[in-house]
Amino acid sequence: MIKAGSRVKFVSDTGVGIVRSIQGNMAYVEVEDGFEIPALISDIVEVEIEAENAAIVKIGPSDPKPSSSSVHAAHTGETPNRKQRATVRGLNNYGRVSLADDYEDDEPIDLSKFRKSFTASVAETEVDATPAAPEKAPWEVTDYLVKLLFVPVADTDKPAENADLEAWLVNDSSYTLFYHIARWEQRGDFVRTIDSGTLAADSKQQIKLYRRAELAEISTLHISLLPYKPTAFVPQAVEAFDLELHPLKFVRAASFVENDYFEAAALEFVLASSNEATDTVAPVIPTRVPKPKENAVPHKPSTKDEEVVDLHAEAILDSTDGMAPGEILKAQLARFTVALDGAVKAGRQKRIVFIHGVGKGKLRYEIEKELKRNYPKLRYQDASFAEYGYGAIMVFLK
Repeated sequence: MIKAGSRVKFVSDTGVGIVRSIQGNMAYVEVEDGFEIPALISDIVEVEIEAENAAIVKIGPSDPKPSSSSVHAAHTGETPNRKQRATVRGLNNYGRVSLADDYEDDEPIDLSKFRKSFTASVAETEVDATPAAPEKAPWEVTDYLVKLLFVPVADTDKPAENADLEAWLVNDSSYTLFYHIARWEQRGDFVRTIDSGTLAADSKQQIKLYRRAELAEISTLHISLLPYKPTAFVPQAVEAFDLELHPLKFVRAASFVENDYFEAAALEFVLASSNEATDTVAPVIPTRVPKPKENAVPHKPSTKDEEVVDLHAEAILDSTDGMAPGEILKAQLARFTVALDGAVKAGRQKRIVFIHGVGKGKLRYEIEKELKRNYPKLRYQDASFAEYGYGAIMVFLK
């Protein structure tokens, strides 16, 4: 009869085990690797332990252990003249034990020691079963960081503040980058291209070698950046801005700092970043404002059918002293949301125009994102240049 402690084998499978518990018609059998397997009682058969091993398994602190000499004496009639020594070579839960001449035959076998040593050896070989973090989909990876570095020419004995410098564009992100870098001419409202092209993700490109004499003539660079991915991705703002370079920075040793991209210290400018924390440490990048023409059309005032809201920082804030670019942007978006919600609820006007300016394009990008996310039923387009000039968006309320 099968009961707890019975040694059984499976009818429809190989292997043997020990019955640890029985619940109804189910028996829980511990197999040789230590796992308990549920099985129907009808699918297992009790097996007998070999006679020569049964005696050893049953030996305990309160039971006399037969020695090999006593067994030999029972068959030959000889009287044993010394103690036989033996060692347990292998022991498991299934009654299989082998002996060797290493062990005092009058000492009890402590099975718990073997179980503890076996458990310890298994614990040492266990590996970390923690599943690896799943890889992010392309549209979930939004790291975006672009820098411009001025690096001293290699193999020069001159200090950084006196050496010729190489200008490098660094794309430290998962986005591919279309870029265009130009310089404003000293005379005239036009730029001259320095370099343009495509920069792969996590790569860098040398833009130009500047001789020390040329650095004093650099004043303002015009930079355009368009990040994208060949598959699905979260879009970043298209950048078009001016970077003002102060000549004093190129002659100060403290301006050249260690970086993650070159062994030599470099003068570093952050051009674009998806990390708000990075924006607080990025250099101020002023935008060149075109000279107003004498016949330029002033912004059209609000009318009965159309409201005009100026989102320029100086129009909505008393002062921007001490404010980071991110804080100013949040204030402009708050003014946009309040004005649009008020116009929608009032329902008196047909259109509302927001004047956001040209700048780096971040405010326009955030406005469009807000319209798509929270006002999907409202149509919008660029406002009339003849009436509002550059940098205005018109939202249709009706």
